Amino acid sequence: MIDATALPHPVPPGVVILHPHAEAASAPLRARPPHLPGVAVTGCDRAPGLALTLRDTAIGIWWRDPPPVVALLDQAADAALPDGRLTVGADPATIAAAAEDLVGTGDLALPTAQALIADLTQVLTRFAAVSRARHLAIRLEVVSGPACRRFHQDHVRARLLCSYRGPGTELAPQTVDRDAGPAALCLGTGHVAVLRGHRHPLGAGRVLHRSPQGVSTPRLLLAADADPD
Repeated sequence: MIDATALPHPVPPGVVILHPHAEAASAPLRARPPHLPGVAVTGCDRAPGLALTLRDTAIGIWWRDPPPVVALLDQAADAALPDGRLTVGADPATIAAAAEDLVGTGDLALPTAQALIADLTQVLTRFAAVSRARHLAIRLEVVSGPACRRFHQDHVRARLLCSYRGPGTELAPQTVDRDAGPAALCLGTGHVAVLRGHRHPLGAGRVLHRSPQGVSTPRLLLAADADPD
């Protein structure tokens, strides 16, 4: 585990935050925390595919080290952060163009903008491939305060979430008090999660999620839905 006091954002009581390489890379995944039934966690980008193919795995988390753009975005002014949404075709060239257009809604320094475009393109292209999407509805948005205070599941087929600035999504089992229950797991900045929703053939599964609580500074969140209505 990492020292929660060293994090740049508050951590709710009882939330587990782990470093992605806290255990030996050769250790079996089932032996590594965090363990939350219905959640697959890997140090590579195969976890999103597991969430969309295995009935008992409703959420896949790519528990990666923060990409370089995270440190660059921490230095950016709030007013310079991009904020936009697009629905586009899911081929790699169109995704790359959409990433450039979305980042262009802000006023980031050129190195920061280029790094963000590159990471968005990588993450979204991988999501499009594993979800077999024909279209993606993409939001790159500045979020002030908890957008979703209540634990819930989404009415989508598959959704990708990644916080590029600020803490990530909180997860809990479906037995949690949806209005006031504690989170069992909090994603870190740069972690990539793919969640099944109610429109997926395998159903939404047994895990709920919500926005991180107690955050006082603006976050930069990427959300993408596969083949939206």
